[in-house]
Amino acid sequence: MIEYRRYASPSGWNAIAGNKVGRHVLQSDTQADFLVVGAGFAGLSAARSLARRYPDRRVVLLEAGQAGENSSGRNSGFMIDLPYAKISATDDPAQREWQTKLLRYGKTMLENIVQAHGIDCGWRKSGHYKAATTCKGAAVLRTLCETLQAQGVTYRGLTPQDISRELGTARYKAAIWLPSCALVQPAELVHGLIAALPANVEAFFETPVESFSGRGPYEVHARGHVVSARHVLLCVNTALPSFGHGRYRQLSMYTYAGLTRLLSDSEAALFGDANGWGITPVERLEATSRFVAGKRYMLRAGFSYKDELPMEQVRELLARKLAERYPELDADVFEHVWGGAVSLTRNDAPLFGQLGRGLYAISGCNASGILKMTALGALLADTVAGERSALLAQTRKLSKPRFIPPDPFRRIAVQLNIHKFQRELAGDKT
Repeated sequence: MIEYRRYASPSGWNAIAGNKVGRHVLQSDTQADFLVVGAGFAGLSAARSLARRYPDRRVVLLEAGQAGENSSGRNSGFMIDLPYAKISATDDPAQREWQTKLLRYGKTMLENIVQAHGIDCGWRKSGHYKAATTCKGAAVLRTLCETLQAQGVTYRGLTPQDISRELGTARYKAAIWLPSCALVQPAELVHGLIAALPANVEAFFETPVESFSGRGPYEVHARGHVVSARHVLLCVNTALPSFGHGRYRQLSMYTYAGLTRLLSDSEAALFGDANGWGITPVERLEATSRFVAGKRYMLRAGFSYKDELPMEQVRELLARKLAERYPELDADVFEHVWGGAVSLTRNDAPLFGQLGRGLYAISGCNASGILKMTALGALLADTVAGERSALLAQTRKLSKPRFIPPDPFRRIAVQLNIHKFQRELAGDKT
């Protein structure tokens, strides 16, 4: 039996989404040329690409929960297409070159779809801030600036006065602004992409896969019914081990976010003089935050391995992080609080490709879900179709996640790393 774990609370992004779609539930046995499991960014991209390539064939898309309630509808909405700006940026030039091409491919695809279908998802080419709260983080940021200069990448350094004026907080010791980012309302983007699927895609929601058998064709059981398909694409990220694959190549971490109610004019004035911005941290375990269109504030902080934390504990954590940044705001300003699972690999390489005859999978978003998984979904469709390209060849070559030992060794290693990063944050505030 395939395990499907529901989140403890709804996504705040989905709760405020103004373009909700996708209420069809599988109600009978059916057949498909291609079955895509998972209606996140990877699954939607794969389904769209297959349907456009084969307009006379039927594509079935199964999503275990409601549209926009999966991990894709729970992320922070950053679309950063520059690997240097990631905490886990690799030093391997070949990896960096591939990551850059992959992220920009995904961004171009999404931008074209959003424009062609008029998807209202708050897409803003606003760039983003990279900020440090510790002395060690400030040193890392200086090293990043040297790398950016060496690579000819444009950025803007901020003085303490700039930080206070633009972001409204004295929390950060150092910060830069990079143009290589667009911000989006992720759940609205998911709903818009579902609505824009080609006519030969039939999507079903609240339809978790219970089991599947066969070797192509496959019989996939969901909600007491059977979907027969010659090709199955598993775009389920953290749930992939439940399908019997990737168990020792990935692990699941939960992160947590809060989204405020609509802010008053005086409250909104606390967030600086920019209409909307996003901040990603230099330090691991530090908070990501967004000032959303001058109306709401989103704060993302906290990590847990494998299991969600109680929401009351998350609220307390977010209240502390908020007070560190904007002590003038009430602790109960968060209207929505939720968790989201992230699929991580040991070396930041995704799990990608063919698992068996007619069986394919993608996993390991490594916290770059929107752009990377959109690109990988399209490339997985290319793999199914037997297409060739330089980017696909690079992706096959470099998508080799390293072995991760099982529990209890895995849990111990994760907890040791979390404690290490927590000590770094707590011990370096001078």
